[in-house]
Amino acid sequence: MRCLTLFLFLIFSCSTKQDVNNLSLNIEFKNSNNEEITIEKIKSDYSIELIKSDFIDNDNYKFDLLVSEPTLYRLNIIGKNSIDFILENNDINISIDENEISVTGSVGTDNLTTIKKYINDYQDERYELNRSFIQASRDDNKLEILRIRNESEQLESNFIKNFKKLIWNMDNSIATFFVSDYLKIDDHFNFWDSLIFKYEKDLGYTSYYKALNEKFNRIKVLSVGQFAPEISLNDPKENQLTLSSFRGKYVLLDFWAAWCKPCRDENPNIVNMYNKYKNNGFEVYQVSLDRDKSTWINAINKDGLNELNHVSDLKFWKSDAAITYNIKSIPASFFIDPDGKIIAKNLRGPRLEKKLSEIF
Repeated sequence: MRCLTLFLFLIFSCSTKQDVNNLSLNIEFKNSNNEEITIEKIKSDYSIELIKSDFIDNDNYKFDLLVSEPTLYRLNIIGKNSIDFILENNDINISIDENEISVTGSVGTDNLTTIKKYINDYQDERYELNRSFIQASRDDNKLEILRIRNESEQLESNFIKNFKKLIWNMDNSIATFFVSDYLKIDDHFNFWDSLIFKYEKDLGYTSYYKALNEKFNRIKVLSVGQFAPEISLNDPKENQLTLSSFRGKYVLLDFWAAWCKPCRDENPNIVNMYNKYKNNGFEVYQVSLDRDKSTWINAINKDGLNELNHVSDLKFWKSDAAITYNIKSIPASFFIDPDGKIIAKNLRGPRLEKKLSEIF
């Protein structure tokens, strides 16, 4: 059974004025037993500020909060539940009876409940498909494995299409700002571009909107069709090697590390593709997020990457190139055309081979 975490939001139409409102959080906790609680403010950068720590020694509890914008808070009932809610213009009333939670005064809760249900239903279906896939793999049932893969792809496609429609048709609210993990901006750039524009008038003054817009703009410069930002780092022999020095060729800009198993697993494919197309104008520019030079060089030698182009500043996730390219996980790659423009992202395995065969 899932850990009970209910997201509760109070959403109203917003003005551009940041008036300060004194609002009340009213908790009715049936059969409470000196419950320990904390109230936390979750800021737009997802850092957490403790606002209140207390005990509920009777069935009713009230706490006042000052808000100047729709603000995300978290009520933790230590050892039991956590409830996220947004305060804006009205008081919130929360009733808790064991695992049953109800909220009044929050017109945005229905929207978020719909979003949560949609995501949970999708995750349940994915879970069942994964179980079936594991069993088919154990049985070495290749036809069943193929069927499950096709069904999984169709399930994901339908989820994305219908999820976008669901979000787009909702009233403007910051509730939708928290679903970018399920609809990544990188993969659904045009959708988020339109959504951010749609929300600007009502919610543009909020720190949550500004944080999302800033994140969007960082990704925007890395979107397909944009010029790849310059990288200038040292190779293993301490010679400076720039990304722009490969203008005129197709370049796979690949972020990896010796400690990254999926990266190491992909390296043989990259080598094969390089050997197949290097005489046609294909280059590989690998940026390592390693911290130790000897570990980095040993991985290059072990994986047979010596003919490829390698750079690193050995700063791990704080690598200048990783920051510039907003790298949050690896492997990650950008496919760059001879003019220096990004034409694809995260091409691996058959997808990389397909793209190269289309070009050459």
